[in-house]
Amino acid sequence: MSDLNIAAIIDTFVNQITAAVESAAAQHLQAAIAGAFGTPQKGRPGRPAKQAAAPVAPVAAPKAAAKKVRRVTPKVMRARKLQGQYLGALRALSAADKAKLKAVAKEKGVAAAVKMAKGTGFRYSRLP
Repeated sequence: MSDLNIAAIIDTFVNQITAAVESAAAQHLQAAIAGAFGTPQKGRPGRPAKQAAAPVAPVAAPKAAAKKVRRVTPKVMRARKLQGQYLGALRALSAADKAKLKAVAKEKGVAAAVKMAKGTGFRYSRLP
């Protein structure tokens, strides 16, 4: 290739790049002017850009009232423990024995039913 041919190709390339840069600058300037006057810009293909929200002063959320911690009394603790033992006893028994145990709990109370379940009166008792 001759030196003139290479120089012509370089000149063409430089002119194309210069034209592209000037075109992009002109579009950017037009968009800035249109945005200043509130004119909507021409849409571009693809997903729309996020809208910039107007700056708003942060508002403090109302504080939630602190939950009151309830202390569990010893009486309630014993009742819960007894209830757990009763439910555990019911699990370990056959259906017929469960019915008997429920009847005892209804008549004499849960404590008596737990004592009865822990005794050897039931066939399938797995209690300690």
